[in-house]
Amino acid sequence: MDIVAFWLNIAGFSLLFGTFFLTYIARKTNQHSMFDQYLWYLGLSWLWFLFQFIGFVYQTILERDARSIILVNTLVRYVFTILVFHRIPLFLDAVITGTISLRTRKISMTVALGVLVLLVVLSVLRSVLIGPYITAILNGLVGFSFLYALIRIRNQQTFSAQRMRSFFVISCIAFQLFGLYAIVFMLVPHLHRPAFDAFFSALFIIVWCLNDAMVYLREFSSFGVREKRRIENFHERFKLSEREQEIIQLLVDGLSYKEIAYELSLSPRTVETHVYRIFKKCSVNTKLELINKIYPLRTPT
Repeated sequence: MDIVAFWLNIAGFSLLFGTFFLTYIARKTNQHSMFDQYLWYLGLSWLWFLFQFIGFVYQTILERDARSIILVNTLVRYVFTILVFHRIPLFLDAVITGTISLRTRKISMTVALGVLVLLVVLSVLRSVLIGPYITAILNGLVGFSFLYALIRIRNQQTFSAQRMRSFFVISCIAFQLFGLYAIVFMLVPHLHRPAFDAFFSALFIIVWCLNDAMVYLREFSSFGVREKRRIENFHERFKLSEREQEIIQLLVDGLSYKEIAYELSLSPRTVETHVYRIFKKCSVNTKLELINKIYPLRTPT
């Protein structure tokens, strides 16, 4: 079981790093605030699971029980736990509304302070009995927060809602199960093994990352269809003739007026006349303005 958990975690961390990289690339082409918050959530989650994995390896694979190292590892995980709880409200608001309100920022700070107080109480009391209860509560809160977000976006057709819906389903189920997992081992603590924590965490990471990979593949495969539909809608909106549509496509491809004239067997003067009419119909003054009108930057919705 220890070896299986070890290699599952290696696979999970590799996939999570890949997910972070794909999200970073998506962030470069889409300025949606959701991607900023999702990158934070990915990075903090990766670090949290990493330190959980380090603790597992140190105690089981290496079979060492140095109290000081385990204490430092636990404190570092506490810090990342607080940071994750601080980011979750911001992330959810970015997905639900496309922005982050001042109210949400205040809520995120309040949540982080609340988690800090819980963890300080746990550290001071150092009670083995209280720890599982706090773990169950925190996991349950995360699970219900994702459930709340899922309910809020159930009828939304925005980019962020479609992009994150399956992630919310997976996270909601996983964190509720993590909370149940903590409760089960409160009742039968003698059956608990450190490998179980690493094993189930790795399974969650793998399912999470495979889902994200499927979402990216779906977005990539539908890119050509979306671009074709965008151009067709543009033509219809401004009632462009077939000749004007041809000229626009060549302009987008970077051809000069003389090259377009040669390509379409027209005189340069005729091409200029068509371009003048296109600019007038589309209410633009330059080629760059025309291209930006056809391919605008994505909005937050």
